Amino acid sequence: MSSFLDPADAVAVGDATIVPDATRPVAAVVTGDDVRWVTWSDALLPAGAVDDVRVLATTDGAWIVYGSNGDGGDAVSRSAVHVTPTGVTCAVELGDRRPHGADVDGLWIGDPRPASMWDGEDDDVDVDVDAGGSDDSDADADDPLDGVDPETLPWAPAEPFWPTPEEWAATLETEAAAEHDHDDPELLDDEDDGGPYTWSIGFGDESDGFVPSMEPLADPGPPLPTPATDLVLVRPDGTRATIAVDHLVDGVGREGSVLTVRYAPTGPRRTPDSAGGLDYTYQYREVDVDLSDGLPTTITTDALPARTVDEDEDEDESSWEAEEARLEAARAPWIERLDLTGVEGARWPLHDTDDSTKAQAVAALVGVFESLAEPGILWTREHPEPRRAASAYRAVEVVVEGEWPSTEVVVSFEHSDVPYLRLRRRYRVFDDAGHVEDWTYVTVYLEEDIATRDIPARDAAVDGVLDI
Repeated sequence: MSSFLDPADAVAVGDATIVPDATRPVAAVVTGDDVRWVTWSDALLPAGAVDDVRVLATTDGAWIVYGSNGDGGDAVSRSAVHVTPTGVTCAVELGDRRPHGADVDGLWIGDPRPASMWDGEDDDVDVDVDAGGSDDSDADADDPLDGVDPETLPWAPAEPFWPTPEEWAATLETEAAAEHDHDDPELLDDEDDGGPYTWSIGFGDESDGFVPSMEPLADPGPPLPTPATDLVLVRPDGTRATIAVDHLVDGVGREGSVLTVRYAPTGPRRTPDSAGGLDYTYQYREVDVDLSDGLPTTITTDALPARTVDEDEDEDESSWEAEEARLEAARAPWIERLDLTGVEGARWPLHDTDDSTKAQAVAALVGVFESLAEPGILWTREHPEPRRAASAYRAVEVVVEGEWPSTEVVVSFEHSDVPYLRLRRRYRVFDDAGHVEDWTYVTVYLEEDIATRDIPARDAAVDGVLDI
């Protein structure tokens, strides 16, 4: 049975193309019709399952950066491998440092904290921002459900879970007519009721009678300056050089001997909006640093000519879309082309996971899905008192299949947005190396997929069950 490489990207280096796998410690080096394999199964992995892989290309190779969200999605951990057409030059641990770019000299990494930490919101609270601290002392101070027993709340009126067979047949007929009349038919745009997940708090939108406060907010004042941080260069041989920068670095680029450093002198500026909330405007700048005489030990951006970088949401979105299109095009020629069967070292060694950890991980994910059909809590303008609301899920079944590390939790259910079908989805509890996968917000992502119809077409269902 074939086991094809799943390309994460493709990097051209001279006549060769490096194609690393998205999850396994292996890359194909393709030169014409010749395919050679490079593996690094003994390289360092981040602490936990690999949640994302990013490939940063240089003129002589590629940096493959692995990221893990750790337990609960809080503790970020990263490691990296540098691969050239002749093999691996180094494998390094990055800790929580964020990659900012790569060039012929190496991989640039820096402070993982976002500029939003210095928006000025907590400037009256003693917070050690240099250590990445935050203050959550009043996070639950205004909890509207404090002391409320959900079981005692009255039920909100509910619509039928599904339309009648006759109503649904008419809906399908309307869809079919629309598909016939338009090249790009619109899917039914059922209003998303924000189906509750366990005992979450749900606020209706304006169509449900919920009206946000229009009372203008006071001027929140200026943002805080960002602190000095370290910009680190990890060279292809694994050695490092550190540059002290006087503000938070957000990105690095290089052309010839000029290093361009993008930084945030302050946190975002907050301004009251017309709806009674706040608009956040991020303020970034760029400076050029001449590397002709080697790397500096410090960069003082306040003493250098700086350019303002305009933050345009539409431009950011188009840049993201362009990168996604580039990545898709780079991967396409290598999908199901390079067979890993028999390639030694193309798998990570199994992590030493004890039975208790395995059982807890499975039980935690099972518990999340078993609670899908539980009611939520909402209140609206007409009914300011909280009430119970029926879930958008029913007939939920959760089963566990497979042995570690291939254990899967399989959840199937009926959903109010997808009439007369049963939906089913599978989730790996562990990665191939046996680390626990991070499934933080898994039900949120599931609900988004259903609400946006990012699921297969109905005609893909088998015996009334649609795998999504």
